[in-house]
Amino acid sequence: MLGRADSGRTVALEEAIAAADDEGSATLGLPAKPAGKLSFTFMFDDGNGFCAQDITFDWDGGAWTTWSQDISEHEGDLSPGSSAPAYGWASWLNRTDLILAYVWPDLGIQGWAHVPGGAPDDYDDDPQAWVELARTIVSVLYGNETPRRTGQTYE
Repeated sequence: MLGRADSGRTVALEEAIAAADDEGSATLGLPAKPAGKLSFTFMFDDGNGFCAQDITFDWDGGAWTTWSQDISEHEGDLSPGSSAPAYGWASWLNRTDLILAYVWPDLGIQGWAHVPGGAPDDYDDDPQAWVELARTIVSVLYGNETPRRTGQTYE
């Protein structure tokens, strides 16, 4: 069992938030050098405030990855039914644009997105590039619109 703070979040998450410049930039488990399987917790503003999200990337060093995402166990006030993982792949073969495909089985949703200029910068060396990729993925899942993004969600 993870130790919980008064907020309901884990003590580890509360400490990461306190150590960060702001709640939105807090992360847990972010590796210093991206390689292979990357799993970490990051904060995402879901429109009702920041919520901890877990993401795992299976990356072979190329310009694409598969991923899985879910609300984090570090977040407070979760019930057993809170977990609803989404899965997909991301590609940036032209080194500029990001292409996503995803399925969210518990919600009966699947789709794709093209994000011009959304390819992660310096993904070989910069762990923060993976946090930004994670935020883009969750933004697409939550249906947050950006001026240049295209895509389709199927229910």
